[in-house]
Amino acid sequence: MTLIYDRKLKETYTESEVGGRVVTFLYETALGRFLLKPLLYPAFSNFKAARNNTKRSVRKIKPFVEKYHINLDEAEQTTFQSFNDFFTRRLRPAARSISEAKTTVIAVADSKLMTYPISESGVFQIKNRSYTLNELIRDTRVAEQFIGGTCLVFRLAIDDYHRYCYPDAGKKLAARMIPGMLHSVRPLAHAHARVFSENTRHWQLFETENFGRVLFMEVGALLVGRIHDHGATVFTKGQEKGYFSYGGSSIVVCYQKNQVKIAEDIAAANREGLEVRVSYGEKVGSHA
Repeated sequence: MTLIYDRKLKETYTESEVGGRVVTFLYETALGRFLLKPLLYPAFSNFKAARNNTKRSVRKIKPFVEKYHINLDEAEQTTFQSFNDFFTRRLRPAARSISEAKTTVIAVADSKLMTYPISESGVFQIKNRSYTLNELIRDTRVAEQFIGGTCLVFRLAIDDYHRYCYPDAGKKLAARMIPGMLHSVRPLAHAHARVFSENTRHWQLFETENFGRVLFMEVGALLVGRIHDHGATVFTKGQEKGYFSYGGSSIVVCYQKNQVKIAEDIAAANREGLEVRVSYGEKVGSHA
């Protein structure tokens, strides 16, 4: 059971999870962990993605929409060729508002947000697991630039909108894809695996107009067949950066020291151990 803080309604709620009992079995029992091992390889998620690209998979859309209260009025189209066509649907521009002020830190996706300070030794905690940036990105020179900074982790649940955007206007300086496993990114999985240093991930270093250098990392997850990055080298704030195929996934965004101040309601909820529900383009902080 995962409790989420809804900052718009100012209340907490229990997150609905697809296959929650199955994930619990896979991670919290000896038999489950044995059966889980072959499922962590990308080939399995690619196989599942292929099935979701078939015409026959269209029949899964209606039950999913009803169970998770998906608002298709926001979508650019309401007829789909496959389940994955539905899952990766684009929303109408009016469905999400981008906070465009230069001093505004925005959510890069519909997601559940946790924020963490990066210590002067480069260490930070995600779900009670200690990581270093160098461990995540395997580049000491880049990692050192974010010592003392702030790390934002946007967790996309399976029923979230799975397209995401750039946090500010700027240009890409460097990029790297690191192949790996595909653990679930649900909170439960972090107790049993070093998810963010073991999963497949794709990071980029940006030079932004208003927040200095920003590290942006997409993290693949169980059942995510592929990370689709549009590959822009120059971009604007709120511009679509890419999307994930079917499944839950996460995005890690790191800011340098003294660049950002997280909104107090989010910071307070995070101190209580609560993730905060945020929307694509929503203001989540400001320039420090």
